[in-house]
This record gives sequence, C-alpha cells and structure tokens, in this order.
Amino acid sequence: MKNILKYIFIFCLVFATGSCNDILDTNPIDEIGAGDFYKNTEDINQSVTACYNGMQITLKNEWYLTELRSDNTRSYANNSTAVTSKNVYAMDMFRVETTHPLNKEYWESVYHNIANCNTVLKYLDVVSDATTKDQFEGEALFIRAYHYFNLVRLYGPLFKVTERITIDEANKSERSSVEDIYALIENDLKTAVSKLPAGYPDLQKGRVDIWGAKALLAKVYLTLSRFDEAKVLLAEVKDNNKGYGLLPSYKDIFSISNEMNKEILFTVRYKAGGLGLGSPFASSFAPANSFDFVITAGGDGNNCPTESLLNSYEANDSRKDVTLAATWDNVGSTVYIAYPKKYLSQVATKYDAENDWPILRFADVLLMLGEVENELTGPSAGLPYLNQIRNRAGLPSLTTTEIPNKLSFRNAMEKERRVEFALENQRFFDLQRTNKLVSVMENHFETEEFRNANSGAIIAYYTNPSNESYLPDRKLHSWQLLLPIPFSVISVATNASQNPGY
Repeated sequence: MKNILKYIFIFCLVFATGSCNDILDTNPIDEIGAGDFYKNTEDINQSVTACYNGMQITLKNEWYLTELRSDNTRSYANNSTAVTSKNVYAMDMFRVETTHPLNKEYWESVYHNIANCNTVLKYLDVVSDATTKDQFEGEALFIRAYHYFNLVRLYGPLFKVTERITIDEANKSERSSVEDIYALIENDLKTAVSKLPAGYPDLQKGRVDIWGAKALLAKVYLTLSRFDEAKVLLAEVKDNNKGYGLLPSYKDIFSISNEMNKEILFTVRYKAGGLGLGSPFASSFAPANSFDFVITAGGDGNNCPTESLLNSYEANDSRKDVTLAATWDNVGSTVYIAYPKKYLSQVATKYDAENDWPILRFADVLLMLGEVENELTGPSAGLPYLNQIRNRAGLPSLTTTEIPNKLSFRNAMEKERRVEFALENQRFFDLQRTNKLVSVMENHFETEEFRNANSGAIIAYYTNPSNESYLPDRKLHSWQLLLPIPFSVISVATNASQNPGY
C-alpha cells in the first residue's frame, strides 16, 4: 500500500519549496508563521513530512554532483554549445566554478532541508506522547545526518547549523572541520537509532526506522575505516526480525508495482498524478529528441550512461537490462545513445513519474558487510556476501583461488558495487572512500568513447580537440575532488574561507 507520505502533497508545497535568499536559509517555514504554527502533534507530523518531501528537492540535482562526476555517466552530446550543456561538461570534468548554478542549487536545497529538520527539533516539546516525540526526533536527526554526510563528502568543512539562527548569525558563521561534522553525523544517527521504532504500520511505510538508521551509521563508519563498529551494525541489520532481505529478482526492486519491498531500507518516495510529488527522473533521463518513442513527451537526455559503464557488465548479468539501454528505436532506425532505465516508467505528464529513489538497500548492507569482513579477516570471510549479490544477478560465485588476497577482493568489490548500484548516486562516494577516484577518473578521461547517434561509429569523447567535450588537461588534481562553496555563500560569509583552488 502506498505510504501516506505520497499523498500529503500540500506540505511539499508549503514547507519544501521557496528560495534560499541568505547563506543557510534560516527561516524555511516563515510562510506560515514559524513558531506560532507548532501547537500539537499533528503540526509536528506535518513538518516531519516536509523534511521527507524536502529530500526530493535535494535529489533533483544530486546526480549531477555524484553520478556525473564518476565514470558512470556524462552528457549525451559531445558538441553542444548550449549553456546548459556547458554546465554539464564543467561538472563532468571537475571544472566547476564558484558560480556554477547546479552546485548552488544543490547547496541551497540541502541547507534548506537541514533548516526544516532543525525547526522540527526546536518545537518537539508540543508533542505530548513520549514515543511519538522520540520517533519525530529520530526522523529529523536521520534526515539531517543524511544531508550532512553527503555535504561533507562533497565539500569538506561545512557550516554546522543545528538550530534556527538569524541571518546575521548565519553570515558570521565559520566552517567546522570535517572531524566536527562527522562527530555531528555520528551523534545524530546514534540518537536516531535510540529513538526510532523497529517498523511502522503499512500506511506509514517509507518513514525511516531503526534499521535504516543503523545501515546509514554503518556506512559512515565504513567511510571512516571504523570497520569493527560498522560490522556490529551491519550484522544487526542483516539479522533483523522485520522481514528485510534480498529480493530474488533484481528487476523487482525498482518496479513501481512493488515499491517498499523488503529490500528497501530507506527510499525517497514519489507519487505521480499531478500532485506536485511526481518523480522528474523518468523524463529527465529518457533520451533527448525521442518524442514518444521511449516515454510520453520525450526526455532531456540527462545522466547518459558512459561506454565504460555499458561495458562493465559481465555476460548474462541480469542487472544490465534493468539499469540501462544502449540504444533506442526511432521508427525502425536505431539511435546509438544510451539512457537509464532504472527510473523509467510511463507518465501522463512530463516530470511526473511514480518511481521512488532508493537510498539504502539490503544489498548494500550485504556488500558493506563483505567489505568489512575482508578488511578485518580476508577474502574468505567477505566472499559469501559478495557472491550472494552476484548469484542473484545470474553470475557464478568467485572463489579464493580467483580472489586470493585483500587487494583482489577490494578490486572485485569495486566492480560489483558499480554495477549493483549504477545510477543510484553511489559510485562517486565509493571511489572517494576507497581512494580510487583520481586513478579511475584519469583513466576514464583518457579512454571514454562516444558513439555517433546515427551510425554507432566510435569517437573519442574527451581526447578529441574538435569536440566541445574535449578535455586538454586530463589529470585530476587533489583540490578538484571537493566542490567549491557557492559564491553566493562565500561572498557574505565574512569569517569563512573558500576551498583551496577556487
């Protein structure tokens, strides 16, 4: 049954929209009187719903900063001179200016929703029932931690905002260290684990529970190489008593007729039907100039899978056809432009699809557990988890003969996570976490190819000087690994410094 969060659309419009006119969006709910509004449990429940819906706004641009800045996707075109294409090229090539609009929009939307979470936490005392109050607190802390976890990996030191502040206070804020931000994330998630329920009634499925919070905290620990702590949490989630587990079929995970299935620990939910809560990604990612051949009203061609990703799947891997297509058919003529299928469903109105976006899946728990076991013990302990995912995809198990040491396991895990979570905004963070981002992306810039849309002929993508996508310097420098703080922020934050290199 569809979660009630898919139907309470008015709060998306009231709470989660609007512009961010100052450094950190200090008053996200001033449209309805801020503190005067919060008088009872239902008011806070509506505000928590706004925090969930606010995640839709952040996801709208997140793929630009993650999938596009990995070897998974790029622009579908190689010679467009349009401003929008140039913005995509710049993000793809790690040539992001401080005024880059997509970077600015993402930053503002995330801090906007952090402010929403802080507002919930400020007014929790109006909730009389202790259990309900704990749940709301846990939900707001989980969402805030999720946002900070993404921000710290993308930008490094951050403005740590944990309560409502004035514009003057915001503009005098300093950036806190990466260590301080991770301490906040850890504390938020530990508290969320202690406050959240183990599950919800069917009508409330989609709200984060203790298992989602434990899985995210485990991912934080894995990112920080705190393997023992990650292992404890991952084992608890693996052995959960709420029915979470691996689905037999990969395609069923993403089916709009099978949402909130047992593999989904946490997802950002969307609801089609002209409610203002539809997913934009089916239309955004479908091929450009495809009219109605792939999806009603055609697509924008965004997040185009690379040749590298297309070629990364082993023969008979069932995940490939679910995740992407290499071509599309235009009245009997093959168009050689790849596109994502993972979020593709038919729409009545453009940008109004039903598909949810998974944030945490049970498969991730198993692969993280395999990674942790390899680091602590070796490949013999990690392979059973890796092989569960491979076998589900129709692939044979790997053995210690093929994977004899920790390094070979790490390489196998990198490849497995790439195809398992392709187009789910995980690849950039995985490469960053395993210190492979520079080497993988430099190789990508040297070797990525582009197919002529009409003939399928192979053309160099980044190395051909006649292309708009030409990249003269294909070395990736350490300062480029972090995005710049938007100019609109740093220009008024008098006590804050910009990331080096910008």
